[in-house]
Amino acid sequence: MSAPMPTVLRRSLGSDLGVGVNRRGSVSGAGWLYALPRLEFDRIVCIGMPAPATLAGLVRAGGSVHVIVRSAPARERLARHVLNAGFESVTWSADDDGPSASDPFDLVVVSEAGVGRDAGLARRVIGRLQRDGIAFVPSDIDAGSGLARDGLTTARLALTPGRGEVRSAVPAEDDAMRRTIVRLGLAGSAIHPRLARAVRRRPAAAIARLGGRSGRVATLIGRAADGIGPAVPAYVREVAAAGGLDLAGWGWGVAARGEYDTQKVLMLLRAPDAEQASGVVKITRAEAHRARLENEGRALQRLARMPLASARVPAPWFAGQHAGRALLGESMIDGRPFTEAATWRPDDPALTDGARWLTDLAVATAVPVPAATMGAALGTLLERYERLHRPASAELDALRDRFAALGRLADPIPTVFQHGDPGIWNLLVDHDGRTVFLDWEAAEADGLPLWDLLYFLRSYAVATSRRSGVRDRLDAAARHLLDGSALSDRIVEIVAAYRDRVGVPGAAIEALIYGCWVHRSLKEASRMAPERLAEGQFVRLIRRMLARPDAPVLARLAAGRR
Repeated sequence: MSAPMPTVLRRSLGSDLGVGVNRRGSVSGAGWLYALPRLEFDRIVCIGMPAPATLAGLVRAGGSVHVIVRSAPARERLARHVLNAGFESVTWSADDDGPSASDPFDLVVVSEAGVGRDAGLARRVIGRLQRDGIAFVPSDIDAGSGLARDGLTTARLALTPGRGEVRSAVPAEDDAMRRTIVRLGLAGSAIHPRLARAVRRRPAAAIARLGGRSGRVATLIGRAADGIGPAVPAYVREVAAAGGLDLAGWGWGVAARGEYDTQKVLMLLRAPDAEQASGVVKITRAEAHRARLENEGRALQRLARMPLASARVPAPWFAGQHAGRALLGESMIDGRPFTEAATWRPDDPALTDGARWLTDLAVATAVPVPAATMGAALGTLLERYERLHRPASAELDALRDRFAALGRLADPIPTVFQHGDPGIWNLLVDHDGRTVFLDWEAAEADGLPLWDLLYFLRSYAVATSRRSGVRDRLDAAARHLLDGSALSDRIVEIVAAYRDRVGVPGAAIEALIYGCWVHRSLKEASRMAPERLAEGQFVRLIRRMLARPDAPVLARLAAGRR
């Protein structure tokens, strides 16, 4: 029986990302949805005009969405938005005679106006909730308001920020979870960035300043038997139970921050009688993003079998699906954001520890493959780069020559288990000073050596330069990766140590460096508009490197000189 053919970058090469498919600001809203017992509804009715992001979130959750808007100009604006967004499931009317009077509703979303001048309309529509239906009211109401009646009950949610899209939702009675949401910087724009940093550094004083009351209160109307109440939402309990974890009595809170639709909604979990959250459930906002989270689950399962990963990465708790979305429950590791723990000096313990652990991971997972196989993978990435960026022929030839030279090497080159996105924003430093690696959605089982390390070092270099006043990201990176500095000396040492321990041929280093930034430019393109591709930080870095092949740091890295 012949040995299986070696693979390289199977996950990346199996998916060709498009330009602009993950633009900033495209995130879907209605973050409070994730606090409901389920995330899928047949018929949704909105009383009043929802914000565009909220409507996008409701469209994903409902088979149909009907919006009741009194104002004719508002209905015209809604019609234009629905047409431009392609929301074929959205209809609208001026009153509740639009939706069929014989069909009940699964979810009723009441606007602020619906609690005031449209209260009568809200009462009529809520009265048409089906047996397990739910109403969301952005106000603190009680059964005496007239909105909750006929055997319905209420539950209160504390929301942040004080206005606009909901970024966090917590049972209003759970002050401890509300403080946790604030302390972790997950409360949204109601918390000024300086105050958010103060919360993490001096949580007791900062939270007292907030009074634990930043935000607003909303009310859910439904039946307690159908999950309206303080228990962990039913859809999460069911997935956890299938994975062997009983969440009865656990505290919870939803955090739905982010600017990209690929960013996950988080549900923090706190065990009964515990003071702090110890787990988190990641939930995809759309079915299209499910594969990334499922990939993280597989990565964490593999890491859980590796002793070196203990306390360095989250432990997987459970995984599953609901309403076409992926859920992944994992442990929370307590620590400070890397950016707060770093000293930004060449001898930074957090930098040293993070680089050493990435090297250890590569050593433990290295699998030699023929250089020709790796060269072919880089060639495929270059073909995609050519289609996207239309480089000049000299630039394309220079890259092709380097990748072809790597493919002709006699010595094999190891693939490694790769994090895929170890920028400093995805790292923590725990109480023992260990650098912790979060967010393994981009993991590659057969990744390329050096790429994790290079991306980690580049993110550190850029942050170091920007702290000293260099605003352009390309200049910030080039200062330490091309020109030369005390940090550059440390970077060269770290890369050389990795090369020696992992067994990367010195003649492959230069091509691997260029290949890393080619790969990054393809990922970056998914977040950019087509007309701005030339402004990408990675394509600009590649072009500056090609223009300066003898740059001091690049030459030392390529030659293996420390």
